[in-house]
Amino acid sequence: MSQKVVSLLAAAFENTTLQQQLHSANTPESFVKIAAENGYELTQEELATGLGKVHVVFGEVVQSMLSELVGTPTTNGKSSTTEKISGTNVDMVKRLFSRGEAFDSEGFITFFTDTPVYHFGNFEVCLDKESIKKSADNFFSKISAVYHEIKMIWEEGDIVFVEMDVLYWRKDGSMVSLPCTDIFRVEGDKFSELRIFMDVHPVFDPTIPVSKSASVLTVSQGKQLLPPGTMKQHFAEHPEGKERVKQGFVPKWSIAGPKWPIGSESVTNSKLSQQLQAMGELAQAVIAQDWEKVKTYLTDDIFYKVGSGEAVYGPQAVVDFFARTFKNTAVFYGHDVRKIWQEPDIITLEMDAKYELVPSKQHVNIACCDVYRLRGNKVSEWRVYADMSPWGTKTVTLDKNKNSEVFPVIVVFEVEASRQQELLEQIVQYLETVVKKQPGFISSTLHKSMDGKRVINYAQWTTPEFFKASINAQMRSLEPKIFQQITPDGHMYEIYRQVVSST
Repeated sequence: MSQKVVSLLAAAFENTTLQQQLHSANTPESFVKIAAENGYELTQEELATGLGKVHVVFGEVVQSMLSELVGTPTTNGKSSTTEKISGTNVDMVKRLFSRGEAFDSEGFITFFTDTPVYHFGNFEVCLDKESIKKSADNFFSKISAVYHEIKMIWEEGDIVFVEMDVLYWRKDGSMVSLPCTDIFRVEGDKFSELRIFMDVHPVFDPTIPVSKSASVLTVSQGKQLLPPGTMKQHFAEHPEGKERVKQGFVPKWSIAGPKWPIGSESVTNSKLSQQLQAMGELAQAVIAQDWEKVKTYLTDDIFYKVGSGEAVYGPQAVVDFFARTFKNTAVFYGHDVRKIWQEPDIITLEMDAKYELVPSKQHVNIACCDVYRLRGNKVSEWRVYADMSPWGTKTVTLDKNKNSEVFPVIVVFEVEASRQQELLEQIVQYLETVVKKQPGFISSTLHKSMDGKRVINYAQWTTPEFFKASINAQMRSLEPKIFQQITPDGHMYEIYRQVVSST
């Protein structure tokens, strides 16, 4: 490598200001200009020649410059004698890493030949695609996110060497950074061999100490090289990377673990990235039960609807629904995202939502699909498609010791068996057209006796006052006519205790 280039990079290792300036370069001209301003005179040819076959991933500056640096016409009209560096194998490595960061095991194994050798640390060697997929799926199930912080990546013939730190986010939310070297062997356009040299045990055992100086980004005097963010750039700028994000193969580090935005600052300022980031912040605000912050992500006319339930309108009504649900039924505490689809002003999220039931403290996962329609970075329509039956089997917590705000009203109707169905139909009509529009009303569940002689309406109201206010002359005039022939026996109750199955 050219001594001028070596001197410049060595200086950058020691000078974080110079690192940041060089990171900001995205063309050969700007890189050379910054070098000159700091006392390092270079030509574009010297930069290309100096790099040679070594792809120093200094941000994305070298990778983005190669096509311009190599084969650039000289002043006499002839091509430069600098050897052309294709970077095809280097590009393939980053594409493979993108599959891992999206937990896409199916896509991961497509990069290997039919008779591969895959060896991860001291784990058993995998000798076919299916065993690689099984190994990858098993590993993905034990972490929340992974990121490859590349320091050096270079080609020698059909071999690619990678030196990097690999960042893992554990299921408990903690993170560990481990030094790693990978060796890839290429046959045609596939990897015939991948050997991963690292001690991965600290990922599974947080008690194992890992020194910060273990980082491959550590340079002289224990300082660290400014991380280049290569894979962030890949998802933001590489045509395939951008397309995969659109198709829902989003890196887990953008939706779990650190929830980093994808790409550079210029990319994260784009409308789509801002909206995706806003939805992540909205989810965190809901988990934190910061209702005032939640409202800042909702439009004034927000439409919110869960499954076939009643729609909720307006920011205050939405957060009231959340607060009531968290207090009485189930607390949302996290989610495992499967895929994200993003279009202009529409985000579709497929996930397993995690809830803790109240008061049993039992944890349940509910598969659901959320669709957000946005105006700017605020949600104007939010639809949740899910089977919420896991709530109904163990919940509807009405324990006063839990400060419940739900007050039940139980009304018993005695009726001739021949008229039970008529009574049910009229009550349903009354509930749908009148009662459910009343302030403070939560829900109503009708029960019919097997002998046909009774109908019981179990209703829930937020306060006794709201229920009492609903018993007025106007409401009475709207009651079903059959009520005049059958005297309902209704009382408001205070819940003493609810016992929930522990199985």
